[in-house]
Amino acid sequence: MKRKRLFWIVVPIGICLVSSLVYLKAQKGQAAETAVVGKGEIKQYVEDTATAKSSSKQTIYIEGSGKVNGIKVDIGDRVKKGDILLTIDEEGLELKLKEANAKIDAAKAQLQGSENLNNANKIEISQTVVDEAKVKYEAAARNLNSAKALYNSGSISKQELNNAEDEYKTTELALKSASFTLEEVKEGTPDYVKSQYSSQLQQAVIAKDAVTREIQKQKVISTVDGVVLEKLVEENSQSTAGTAAFVIGDVKALQLEANILSDDVYKVKIGNEVVISGKPIGDSVIKGKVVEIAPEARTITSSLGVNQKRVAVTIEIVGDIGVIKPGYDLDIKIITESKKETLVIPDSAVFDYKGTASVFVADNGKAALRKIKKGLESEKTVEVVEGLKLGDRILVKPDNNITEGMKIK
Repeated sequence: MKRKRLFWIVVPIGICLVSSLVYLKAQKGQAAETAVVGKGEIKQYVEDTATAKSSSKQTIYIEGSGKVNGIKVDIGDRVKKGDILLTIDEEGLELKLKEANAKIDAAKAQLQGSENLNNANKIEISQTVVDEAKVKYEAAARNLNSAKALYNSGSISKQELNNAEDEYKTTELALKSASFTLEEVKEGTPDYVKSQYSSQLQQAVIAKDAVTREIQKQKVISTVDGVVLEKLVEENSQSTAGTAAFVIGDVKALQLEANILSDDVYKVKIGNEVVISGKPIGDSVIKGKVVEIAPEARTITSSLGVNQKRVAVTIEIVGDIGVIKPGYDLDIKIITESKKETLVIPDSAVFDYKGTASVFVADNGKAALRKIKKGLESEKTVEVVEGLKLGDRILVKPDNNITEGMKIK
Protein backbone atom coordinates (compact mmCIF):
# COMPACT_ATOMS: atom_id res chain seq x y z
CA MET A 1 0.00 0.00 0.00
CA LYS A 2 2.90 2.35 0.76
CA ARG A 3 4.49 1.58 -2.66
CA LYS A 4 1.26 2.29 -4.47
CA ARG A 5 0.82 5.55 -2.65
CA LEU A 6 4.42 6.48 -3.45
CA PHE A 7 3.83 5.68 -7.16
CA TRP A 8 0.75 7.87 -7.34
CA ILE A 9 2.68 10.69 -5.73
CA VAL A 10 5.87 10.42 -7.88
CA VAL A 11 4.17 10.01 -11.30
CA PRO A 12 2.14 13.24 -11.14
CA ILE A 13 5.21 15.08 -9.93
CA GLY A 14 7.26 13.72 -12.90
CA ILE A 15 4.58 14.70 -15.37
CA CYS A 16 4.46 18.16 -13.92
CA LEU A 17 8.24 18.49 -14.15
CA VAL A 18 8.32 17.38 -17.82
CA SER A 19 5.44 19.66 -18.69
CA SER A 20 7.17 22.51 -16.92
CA LEU A 21 10.38 21.89 -18.88
CA VAL A 22 8.52 21.77 -22.22
CA TYR A 23 6.66 24.92 -21.30
CA LEU A 24 9.84 26.71 -20.26
CA LYS A 25 11.57 25.60 -23.49
CA ALA A 26 8.61 26.74 -25.53
CA GLN A 27 8.69 30.06 -23.75
CA LYS A 28 12.41 30.34 -24.25
CA GLY A 29 12.15 29.46 -27.97
CA GLN A 30 13.64 26.89 -30.34
CA ALA A 31 16.85 27.97 -32.08
CA ALA A 32 16.42 27.73 -35.87
CA GLU A 33 18.10 29.09 -38.99
CA THR A 34 15.81 31.40 -40.94
CA ALA A 35 15.90 33.25 -44.24
CA VAL A 36 13.83 36.00 -45.82
CA VAL A 37 11.92 35.08 -48.98
CA GLY A 38 13.33 37.07 -51.87
CA LYS A 39 13.38 37.15 -55.64
CA GLY A 40 16.06 35.58 -57.80
CA GLU A 41 16.80 33.45 -60.85
CA ILE A 42 16.12 29.74 -60.99
CA LYS A 43 17.07 27.23 -63.69
CA GLN A 44 15.62 23.79 -64.18
CA TYR A 45 17.82 21.30 -65.99
CA VAL A 46 18.35 17.72 -67.12
CA GLU A 47 21.66 16.35 -65.88
CA ASP A 48 23.69 13.60 -67.59
CA THR A 49 27.07 12.85 -69.17
CA ALA A 50 28.24 13.42 -72.75
CA THR A 51 31.19 12.37 -74.92
CA ALA A 52 33.23 14.83 -77.00
CA LYS A 53 33.39 13.97 -80.70
CA SER A 54 34.75 15.66 -83.80
CA SER A 55 31.95 17.18 -85.86
CA SER A 56 34.22 17.22 -88.92
CA LYS A 57 35.72 13.79 -89.53
CA GLN A 58 36.34 11.50 -92.45
CA THR A 59 36.93 7.78 -92.83
CA ILE A 60 39.92 6.89 -95.02
CA TYR A 61 39.57 3.63 -97.01
CA ILE A 62 42.10 1.26 -98.56
CA GLU A 63 41.88 1.07 -102.37
CA GLY A 64 44.47 -1.63 -102.99
CA SER A 65 44.80 -5.15 -101.60
CA GLY A 66 47.45 -7.29 -99.96
CA LYS A 67 49.50 -7.40 -96.76
CA VAL A 68 49.75 -4.19 -94.72
CA ASN A 69 53.51 -3.74 -94.27
CA GLY A 70 53.83 -0.21 -92.94
CA ILE A 71 51.50 1.84 -90.74
CA LYS A 72 52.96 5.34 -90.58
CA VAL A 73 50.65 6.99 -88.00
CA ASP A 74 48.96 6.24 -84.70
CA ILE A 75 45.91 7.52 -82.82
CA GLY A 76 46.40 11.15 -81.81
CA ASP A 77 48.93 11.95 -84.55
CA ARG A 78 48.32 15.13 -86.55
CA VAL A 79 48.38 14.63 -90.32
CA LYS A 80 48.11 16.82 -93.41
CA LYS A 81 46.36 16.23 -96.70
CA GLY A 82 48.63 14.11 -98.89
CA ASP A 83 50.52 12.39 -96.04
CA ILE A 84 51.09 8.65 -96.42
CA LEU A 85 49.17 6.82 -93.69
CA LEU A 86 50.06 3.21 -94.53
CA THR A 87 51.61 1.07 -97.28
CA ILE A 88 50.66 -2.34 -98.69
CA ASP A 89 53.07 -4.91 -100.14
CA GLU A 90 53.87 -4.11 -103.82
CA GLU A 91 56.12 -7.05 -104.72
CA GLY A 92 53.64 -8.77 -107.04
CA LEU A 93 52.74 -5.53 -108.78
CA GLU A 94 56.39 -4.62 -109.29
CA LEU A 95 56.85 -7.87 -111.22
CA LYS A 96 53.82 -6.99 -113.36
CA LEU A 97 55.32 -3.58 -114.04
CA LYS A 98 58.59 -5.14 -115.23
CA GLU A 99 56.61 -7.47 -117.50
CA ALA A 100 54.67 -4.53 -118.95
CA ASN A 101 57.89 -2.63 -119.66
CA ALA A 102 59.32 -5.71 -121.40
CA LYS A 103 56.26 -5.94 -123.65
CA ILE A 104 56.60 -2.28 -124.57
CA ASP A 105 60.25 -2.80 -125.55
CA ALA A 106 59.34 -5.87 -127.61
CA ALA A 107 56.53 -4.06 -129.41
CA LYS A 108 58.82 -1.15 -130.23
CA ALA A 109 61.43 -3.53 -131.65
CA GLN A 110 58.83 -5.34 -133.73
CA LEU A 111 57.44 -2.06 -135.01
CA GLN A 112 60.87 -0.85 -136.05
CA GLY A 113 61.66 -4.10 -137.91
CA SER A 114 58.22 -4.73 -139.37
CA GLU A 115 59.18 -3.64 -142.93
CA ASN A 116 61.73 -6.46 -143.18
CA LEU A 117 59.27 -9.30 -142.45
CA ASN A 118 58.45 -11.90 -145.11
CA ASN A 119 55.32 -10.70 -146.93
CA ALA A 120 54.22 -14.30 -147.54
CA ASN A 121 53.37 -14.65 -143.85
CA LYS A 122 51.55 -11.35 -143.53
CA ILE A 123 47.94 -12.58 -143.86
CA GLU A 124 48.54 -15.65 -141.69
CA ILE A 125 50.16 -13.60 -138.93
CA SER A 126 47.41 -10.98 -139.01
CA GLN A 127 44.68 -13.65 -138.88
CA THR A 128 46.34 -15.23 -135.83
CA VAL A 129 46.42 -11.86 -134.07
CA VAL A 130 42.71 -11.35 -134.83
CA ASP A 131 41.82 -14.80 -133.50
CA GLU A 132 43.75 -14.21 -130.26
CA ALA A 133 42.21 -10.76 -129.85
CA LYS A 134 38.71 -12.19 -130.37
CA VAL A 135 39.24 -14.86 -127.68
CA LYS A 136 40.41 -12.23 -125.18
CA TYR A 137 37.53 -9.89 -126.10
CA GLU A 138 34.88 -12.59 -125.59
CA ALA A 139 36.45 -13.57 -122.25
CA ALA A 140 36.52 -9.94 -121.13
CA ALA A 141 32.85 -9.52 -122.14
CA ARG A 142 31.82 -12.56 -120.08
CA ASN A 143 33.89 -11.30 -117.14
CA LEU A 144 32.25 -7.83 -117.35
CA ASN A 145 28.72 -9.30 -117.35
CA SER A 146 29.62 -11.44 -114.33
CA ALA A 147 31.17 -8.43 -112.55
CA LYS A 148 28.02 -6.36 -113.10
CA ALA A 149 25.88 -9.06 -111.51
CA LEU A 150 28.25 -9.40 -108.54
CA TYR A 151 28.36 -5.64 -108.04
CA ASN A 152 24.56 -5.36 -108.07
CA SER A 153 24.40 -8.08 -105.39
CA GLY A 154 27.03 -6.30 -103.28
CA SER A 155 29.64 -9.09 -103.63
CA ILE A 156 32.38 -6.93 -105.20
CA SER A 157 33.45 -3.31 -104.94
CA LYS A 158 33.02 -0.50 -107.47
CA GLN A 159 36.77 -0.62 -108.11
CA GLU A 160 36.62 -4.27 -109.14
CA LEU A 161 33.76 -3.49 -111.54
CA ASN A 162 35.83 -0.63 -113.00
CA ASN A 163 38.74 -3.02 -113.55
CA ALA A 164 36.48 -5.39 -115.49
CA GLU A 165 35.23 -2.51 -117.63
CA ASP A 166 38.82 -1.37 -118.35
CA GLU A 167 39.79 -4.90 -119.41
CA TYR A 168 36.76 -5.11 -121.72
CA LYS A 169 37.59 -1.79 -123.39
CA THR A 170 41.23 -2.80 -123.84
CA THR A 171 40.38 -6.10 -125.54
CA GLU A 172 37.72 -4.42 -127.65
CA LEU A 173 40.31 -1.91 -128.90
CA ALA A 174 42.78 -4.72 -129.58
CA LEU A 175 40.24 -6.69 -131.60
CA LYS A 176 39.30 -3.67 -133.71
CA SER A 177 42.94 -2.89 -134.37
CA ALA A 178 43.78 -6.49 -135.31
CA SER A 179 40.75 -6.72 -137.60
CA PHE A 180 41.68 -3.45 -139.29
CA THR A 181 45.22 -4.72 -139.86
CA LEU A 182 43.92 -7.98 -141.36
CA GLU A 183 41.72 -6.07 -143.78
CA GLU A 184 44.67 -3.94 -144.82
CA VAL A 185 46.73 -7.06 -145.44
CA LYS A 186 44.03 -8.63 -147.58
CA GLU A 187 43.74 -5.42 -149.57
CA GLY A 188 47.47 -5.25 -149.97
CA THR A 189 48.01 -2.23 -147.67
CA PRO A 190 51.78 -1.83 -147.35
CA ASP A 191 51.61 -0.46 -143.76
CA TYR A 192 49.65 -3.36 -142.26
CA VAL A 193 52.51 -4.71 -140.22
CA LYS A 194 53.26 -1.32 -138.72
CA SER A 195 49.60 -0.96 -137.72
CA GLN A 196 49.67 -4.38 -136.10
CA TYR A 197 52.71 -3.70 -133.99
CA SER A 198 51.56 -0.15 -133.27
CA SER A 199 48.41 -1.65 -131.75
CA GLN A 200 50.47 -4.08 -129.68
CA LEU A 201 52.60 -1.20 -128.46
CA GLN A 202 49.46 0.73 -127.47
CA GLN A 203 48.14 -2.29 -125.55
CA ALA A 204 51.43 -2.67 -123.71
CA VAL A 205 51.38 1.00 -122.71
CA ILE A 206 47.78 0.68 -121.45
CA ALA A 207 48.75 -2.40 -119.42
CA LYS A 208 51.67 -0.52 -117.86
CA ASP A 209 49.41 2.41 -116.93
CA ALA A 210 46.96 0.02 -115.26
CA VAL A 211 49.73 -1.58 -113.19
CA THR A 212 51.08 1.86 -112.24
CA ARG A 213 47.63 2.87 -110.95
CA GLU A 214 47.41 -0.33 -108.92
CA ILE A 215 50.80 0.41 -107.33
CA GLN A 216 49.61 3.91 -106.41
CA LYS A 217 46.62 2.35 -104.63
CA GLN A 218 48.98 0.38 -102.38
CA LYS A 219 49.60 3.61 -100.47
CA VAL A 220 46.80 5.05 -98.32
CA ILE A 221 46.95 8.85 -98.47
CA SER A 222 45.21 11.31 -96.12
CA THR A 223 42.60 13.35 -97.96
CA VAL A 224 42.20 15.93 -95.17
CA ASP A 225 44.12 17.83 -92.50
CA GLY A 226 43.38 16.68 -88.96
CA VAL A 227 44.16 14.25 -86.16
CA VAL A 228 43.95 10.45 -86.30
CA LEU A 229 40.94 9.59 -84.14
CA GLU A 230 40.72 5.86 -84.93
CA LYS A 231 43.08 3.26 -86.39
CA LEU A 232 41.07 0.40 -87.88
CA VAL A 233 43.83 -1.84 -89.31
CA GLU A 234 46.84 -3.64 -87.87
CA GLU A 235 50.37 -4.22 -89.11
CA ASN A 236 50.80 -7.42 -91.23
CA SER A 237 47.04 -7.84 -91.65
CA GLN A 238 45.54 -8.74 -95.03
CA SER A 239 43.48 -5.96 -96.58
CA THR A 240 41.10 -5.68 -99.52
CA ALA A 241 39.78 -2.74 -101.49
CA GLY A 242 37.12 -0.88 -99.53
CA THR A 243 38.51 -1.68 -96.06
CA ALA A 244 38.21 1.25 -93.61
CA ALA A 245 41.70 2.13 -92.36
CA PHE A 246 41.55 5.38 -90.35
CA VAL A 247 39.15 8.02 -89.06
CA ILE A 248 40.62 11.52 -89.21
CA GLY A 249 38.90 14.51 -87.62
CA ASP A 250 39.34 18.18 -86.88
CA VAL A 251 39.92 18.43 -83.11
CA LYS A 252 38.97 22.10 -83.20
CA ALA A 253 35.49 21.30 -84.49
CA LEU A 254 34.02 19.41 -81.53
CA GLN A 255 30.51 18.48 -80.46
CA LEU A 256 29.20 16.57 -77.47
CA GLU A 257 26.86 13.63 -77.76
CA ALA A 258 24.68 12.74 -74.78
CA ASN A 259 22.19 9.91 -74.46
CA ILE A 260 19.28 11.28 -72.43
CA LEU A 261 16.72 9.05 -70.73
CA SER A 262 13.50 8.92 -72.72
CA ASP A 263 11.61 9.92 -69.55
CA ASP A 264 13.52 13.24 -69.47
CA VAL A 265 14.17 14.04 -73.11
CA TYR A 266 10.71 15.52 -73.66
CA LYS A 267 11.89 18.52 -71.62
CA VAL A 268 14.84 19.15 -73.95
CA LYS A 269 14.45 21.54 -76.90
CA ILE A 270 16.69 22.68 -79.74
CA GLY A 271 18.58 25.77 -78.58
CA ASN A 272 18.56 24.89 -74.86
CA GLU A 273 21.60 26.26 -73.02
CA VAL A 274 24.05 23.64 -71.70
CA VAL A 275 26.58 23.94 -68.87
CA ILE A 276 29.62 21.67 -69.42
CA SER A 277 32.00 20.63 -66.63
CA GLY A 278 33.89 17.61 -65.36
CA LYS A 279 37.25 16.25 -64.23
CA PRO A 280 38.88 16.25 -67.71
CA ILE A 281 38.63 20.06 -67.83
CA GLY A 282 39.36 20.76 -64.15
CA ASP A 283 37.56 23.75 -62.68
CA SER A 284 36.58 25.13 -66.08
CA VAL A 285 32.93 25.57 -66.99
CA ILE A 286 32.13 25.72 -70.71
CA LYS A 287 28.89 26.75 -72.36
CA GLY A 288 27.05 24.91 -75.11
CA LYS A 289 23.65 24.59 -76.75
CA VAL A 290 21.48 21.75 -78.03
CA VAL A 291 21.61 21.58 -81.84
CA GLU A 292 20.08 18.19 -82.61
CA ILE A 293 17.76 15.64 -81.01
CA ALA A 294 17.54 12.16 -82.52
CA PRO A 295 14.07 11.22 -83.85
CA GLU A 296 13.97 7.89 -82.02
CA ALA A 297 15.16 6.22 -78.84
CA ARG A 298 17.54 3.30 -78.67
CA THR A 299 18.23 0.72 -75.99
CA ILE A 300 21.53 1.27 -74.17
CA THR A 301 22.90 -0.92 -71.38
CA SER A 302 24.08 1.07 -68.38
CA SER A 303 27.29 0.40 -66.44
CA LEU A 304 25.14 -1.54 -63.96
CA GLY A 305 23.79 -3.79 -66.72
CA VAL A 306 20.35 -2.16 -66.89
CA ASN A 307 18.75 -1.70 -70.32
CA GLN A 308 17.47 1.84 -70.73
CA LYS A 309 15.69 3.71 -73.50
CA ARG A 310 17.75 6.78 -74.36
CA VAL A 311 17.72 9.46 -77.06
CA ALA A 312 20.89 10.89 -78.62
CA VAL A 313 21.23 14.67 -78.14
CA THR A 314 23.96 16.64 -79.94
CA ILE A 315 25.44 19.66 -78.17
CA GLU A 316 27.48 22.37 -79.87
CA ILE A 317 30.23 24.04 -77.83
CA VAL A 318 29.78 27.81 -77.73
CA GLY A 319 33.04 29.78 -77.88
CA ASP A 320 36.45 28.37 -76.97
CA ILE A 321 36.56 24.58 -76.52
CA GLY A 322 39.29 24.96 -73.90
CA VAL A 323 41.18 21.73 -73.24
CA ILE A 324 38.41 19.41 -74.43
CA LYS A 325 39.66 16.55 -76.62
CA PRO A 326 37.75 13.93 -78.65
CA GLY A 327 36.72 11.06 -76.39
CA TYR A 328 36.45 13.10 -73.16
CA ASP A 329 33.46 12.17 -70.98
CA LEU A 330 31.98 15.31 -69.43
CA ASP A 331 29.15 16.30 -67.10
CA ILE A 332 26.35 18.34 -68.66
CA LYS A 333 23.36 20.26 -67.42
CA ILE A 334 20.79 21.06 -70.11
CA ILE A 335 18.84 24.12 -68.97
CA THR A 336 15.28 23.23 -69.95
CA GLU A 337 13.57 26.24 -68.34
CA SER A 338 14.57 29.34 -66.39
CA LYS A 339 12.92 32.32 -64.68
CA LYS A 340 14.24 35.61 -63.38
CA GLU A 341 12.86 37.82 -60.60
CA THR A 342 10.69 35.06 -59.14
CA LEU A 343 10.22 33.97 -55.50
CA VAL A 344 12.82 31.35 -54.60
CA ILE A 345 13.63 29.55 -51.36
CA PRO A 346 16.16 26.87 -50.34
CA ASP A 347 14.92 23.38 -51.13
CA SER A 348 15.88 22.33 -47.58
CA ALA A 349 13.02 24.49 -46.25
CA VAL A 350 10.36 22.44 -48.06
CA PHE A 351 8.88 19.25 -46.63
CA ASP A 352 5.86 17.11 -47.30
CA TYR A 353 2.96 17.42 -44.89
CA LYS A 354 -0.09 15.28 -45.52
CA GLY A 355 0.78 15.03 -49.20
CA THR A 356 1.30 18.77 -49.69
CA ALA A 357 4.51 20.78 -50.03
CA SER A 358 4.85 22.89 -46.90
CA VAL A 359 7.21 25.23 -45.03
CA PHE A 360 7.42 26.78 -41.59
CA VAL A 361 7.14 30.55 -41.44
CA ALA A 362 8.41 32.55 -38.46
CA ASP A 363 5.24 34.55 -37.75
CA ASN A 364 5.53 36.96 -34.78
CA GLY A 365 8.30 34.82 -33.37
CA LYS A 366 6.35 31.57 -33.65
CA ALA A 367 6.48 28.69 -36.13
CA ALA A 368 3.48 28.72 -38.47
CA LEU A 369 2.81 25.93 -40.96
CA ARG A 370 2.28 27.23 -44.51
CA LYS A 371 1.26 25.15 -47.53
CA ILE A 372 2.90 26.19 -50.79
CA LYS A 373 2.74 25.46 -54.51
CA LYS A 374 6.10 24.77 -56.14
CA GLY A 375 7.17 25.92 -59.60
CA LEU A 376 10.61 25.23 -61.06
CA GLU A 377 13.05 23.17 -59.04
CA SER A 378 16.84 23.30 -59.34
CA GLU A 379 19.62 21.60 -57.44
CA LYS A 380 19.31 23.70 -54.25
CA THR A 381 16.41 26.09 -54.73
CA VAL A 382 12.68 25.92 -55.34
CA GLU A 383 10.37 28.44 -56.97
CA VAL A 384 7.25 29.27 -54.94
CA VAL A 385 4.22 30.29 -57.01
CA GLU A 386 1.65 30.23 -54.18
CA GLY A 387 1.70 30.31 -50.36
CA LEU A 388 4.48 32.82 -49.65
CA LYS A 389 5.11 36.47 -50.34
CA LEU A 390 8.16 38.66 -50.63
CA GLY A 391 9.67 39.36 -47.19
CA ASP A 392 8.27 36.31 -45.38
CA ARG A 393 10.78 34.69 -43.03
CA ILE A 394 11.00 30.91 -43.33
CA LEU A 395 12.83 28.20 -41.41
CA VAL A 396 15.68 27.01 -43.65
CA LYS A 397 16.15 23.55 -42.14
CA PRO A 398 13.20 22.68 -39.91
CA ASP A 399 13.66 19.47 -37.91
CA ASN A 400 11.15 17.14 -36.29
CA ASN A 401 11.26 19.09 -33.03
CA ILE A 402 9.56 22.10 -34.61
CA THR A 403 5.83 22.22 -34.05
CA GLU A 404 3.29 24.83 -35.03
CA GLY A 405 3.04 27.62 -32.50
CA MET A 406 6.49 26.98 -31.06
CA LYS A 407 8.54 30.07 -30.32
CA ILE A 408 11.48 30.47 -32.70
CA LYS A 409 14.77 32.17 -31.95
